[in-house]
Amino acid sequence: MMGNTTGRELLRPLTEWAEVESRVLRTLVYAVIALMVIGLTAQRSYYPHPHWTFWIFRASFWHLVHGQNLYARYGNHDLFKYSPTAALFFAPFAWPSFVVGLLLWNAVNAAALIIAMNLILNRNDTTLALLLLIPELFNALQASQSNALVAALILAAFAALEQGRQLRAALSIALGVAIKIFPIAALSLALFHPRRARAIMILAVTGAVLFLLPLIVTSPTMLLAQYGWWHDVETFDALERGASVMQMLNQALGVTWPNWPVQLAGTIVLLLPLARRERWRCRHFRLTYLASLLVFVVIFNHQAERPSFVIAATGVAIWFVESPRDRLRLALALLSLTGLLAWGYVPVWVMMQCELLGVLKPSTRLVRSSLPSFK
Repeated sequence: MMGNTTGRELLRPLTEWAEVESRVLRTLVYAVIALMVIGLTAQRSYYPHPHWTFWIFRASFWHLVHGQNLYARYGNHDLFKYSPTAALFFAPFAWPSFVVGLLLWNAVNAAALIIAMNLILNRNDTTLALLLLIPELFNALQASQSNALVAALILAAFAALEQGRQLRAALSIALGVAIKIFPIAALSLALFHPRRARAIMILAVTGAVLFLLPLIVTSPTMLLAQYGWWHDVETFDALERGASVMQMLNQALGVTWPNWPVQLAGTIVLLLPLARRERWRCRHFRLTYLASLLVFVVIFNHQAERPSFVIAATGVAIWFVESPRDRLRLALALLSLTGLLAWGYVPVWVMMQCELLGVLKPSTRLVRSSLPSFK
């Protein structure tokens, strides 16, 4: 007993020092992200570039209120490609001045991702994951894009389902779909949990309410027209390949297939590990699937662009901090951050799927994180 007590006393300074180092690193990471938010807001506000994404977001609210076509081209700017509901939600960022609105928008994106990370990881793992995410988060914020927020909503849906909060999960997914359609893939997370039919029903009701919400500021006829115009834009964009696996195949092999066969094949590969229902009880398995899903929705997205990859990087960061530390995993994680886009993320996604399928030896965390009480 004395020996054990003495040993603990000797280790206490080391433990306390490790905790101090952890707090210092966490503070530094948060400070860097805060400086990014402020610095990039200043860059986009006082040193304007031809890239005016946030201008489009702000204008979409006023176009919705004034009954104008959200999806028409205004000036030399790009097209608005989100739902009418998303245009309504840009109201808090449209009312203030440009610089204040952009500061709020960047802060919401960064804060949402930090909060969502903390919902599913412990503090030390969150710090390391955010450290890995900084390069892609920088790109997303510099482009004034919503991708960090979309990643956060998918994480929030996962966390809510883990807590049995189906309404909260459905709201997170529906909000993500209102911004970009592909977060609907997060509905597959409900497969791990009981009362799946109820979860789908709640999502359907929540989605219907959100998609009708613009009626607060517009007429039913105009809202129906807006959804028609949105459909036209999405249909046209379906022919693109973006920075995706489909583009990789085109570049490497000259493949000119439609996107859907490749996307369908990717979806089958993504869902195949779910056939092993006995592994659903393990939290590590569910987190690895979440990570794979986050990578999948980007690399198989025909509209993927550089700012989109903060979503995929979020998946890689979660996978890395939840896995044993070894050289191969570190090399794959770093490869994904080199700016090679889908070329850098496909190898790590393949490894994730191999782990989910049990092709690779299960990690030690697979056993430690199992939840016998899960139904």
